Amino acid sequence: MFFVVAVIFVLQPLFLSDLGKIVVELDKNVLKRKKLLLYRQIKELEMEYEIGNINDEDFHSNRALLKQEVSAIITALDSK
Repeated sequence: MFFVVAVIFVLQPLFLSDLGKIVVELDKNVLKRKKLLLYRQIKELEMEYEIGNINDEDFHSNRALLKQEVSAIITALDSK
């Protein structure tokens, strides 16, 4: 029994290193998807503003918030 536990302990890093890469790729894909969704939200906000459904103050504050979120995601993607 002790031998089996020792073997598992020794071999564990070989299998977990691949698992870590998979998690990083999943994180990147999630961030890329969020970035695309935020870009769409910015486009929709701009369309609503051009139509006249949103006033200047709301447009500029919402656009600034969305751009901050996109900037944070881009920074996170660059660091990975």
